[in-house]
Amino acid sequence: AYAAFDAKGEVKPWQYQSRPLGREDVEIKISHSGICGSDIHTMEGGWGPAAYPCVVGHEIVGEVTLAGSDVKTLKVGDRVAVGAQVWACLNKNPEKPCNDCADGEDAVCDHAVYTYASTYPDGSPAYGGYADYVRVDNNYAFKLPENIPSDVAAPLICAGATVFTPLKQEGVKA
Repeated sequence: AYAAFDAKGEVKPWQYQSRPLGREDVEIKISHSGICGSDIHTMEGGWGPAAYPCVVGHEIVGEVTLAGSDVKTLKVGDRVAVGAQVWACLNKNPEKPCNDCADGEDAVCDHAVYTYASTYPDGSPAYGGYADYVRVDNNYAFKLPENIPSDVAAPLICAGATVFTPLKQEGVKA
């Protein structure tokens, strides 16, 4: 992996132990990871103090290498993309109901885990795409169509969605 160790934003090689693979997780061997201004802004502490070491990268494309026992929609060998979010509660804990997830708005879940500079409920840090592998909840890994090359798909995960979503929401037609 490549991690920033302070707000200077310089990345250096770093090794870390991946969090344990959960029943609903997939491990992805990363082939491509885009570079976004948010990555640099995070490393430099622009959103506030970052947790260092910080492995950024939220425009991830790669191949599923492991799948947890409860993963039904993805399999080893699938080419997938991962964006800025890697986990949400999905209203699965009856002791802590989540109205956002219950309403299908998991992107704003109060318990959401983002691709980096975030922490899983078990205390494990989230590390992003400037690495060889990443482990994420399978609900946040999306199978890619074969006709979209990986190098094209990676930057579309953030920049493409950022442009497309408001156009779609406002009903803009070509």
